[in-house]
Amino acid sequence: MPLTLTTVNPKGGTGKTTVAVHLAVACHREGYSTKLLDADPQGSALDWRKRTPEGYDGPPVEHVASEERLAPAVGGADVVVVDSPARLDERTGAVLSVADLALVPVRPSGLDLWGTAEFLDVLGDHTGAGLQAVFVASQRDVRTSLSEELQEVLAGRGLPLLDGLTSRVAYARSLSEGKTVLDGYDSTAEAEVHQLLRDVGEILS
Repeated sequence: MPLTLTTVNPKGGTGKTTVAVHLAVACHREGYSTKLLDADPQGSALDWRKRTPEGYDGPPVEHVASEERLAPAVGGADVVVVDSPARLDERTGAVLSVADLALVPVRPSGLDLWGTAEFLDVLGDHTGAGLQAVFVASQRDVRTSLSEELQEVLAGRGLPLLDGLTSRVAYARSLSEGKTVLDGYDSTAEAEVHQLLRDVGEILS
């Protein structure tokens, strides 16, 4: 069975696809056979792959149209990264059921967690059944550390908080051009992605 990672947060705009695409490309370039599954009806990861230049050094991307098709799609690679729906529905539970590690992107304000109590309950059910989960700081200000408020909110959930990715133009620009920051856009952003991959590796080791 492959190692399966998923980025999941039912609130849109948290940087879920940005984290998923960058981790998938980083795993691929580390030499792991990698596949990116786009389980989001918006198809953002698939749209990104369609924009990649011919011969781009990145993993294949498959769109999963329903929860029934998810489990059969998880396979055929050493690492599978799943970009989950930006809403809470049947696919959310299906994604969590096949994952080894759930990465929950949250912005520094912590507002991404308000109103998502149902999602956190669903996440808790799966972590109780063996799923590992972490919060990943997303779009945080490069000039500041993680807010104490966010740390306090997340500490009550009993899950680790990773430094994640900062708010840099390079992320949006590279994705819009069918690439990632690993393609020479911003060395600091590139280092953030590699650090996130190392952090994920340490959690799973």
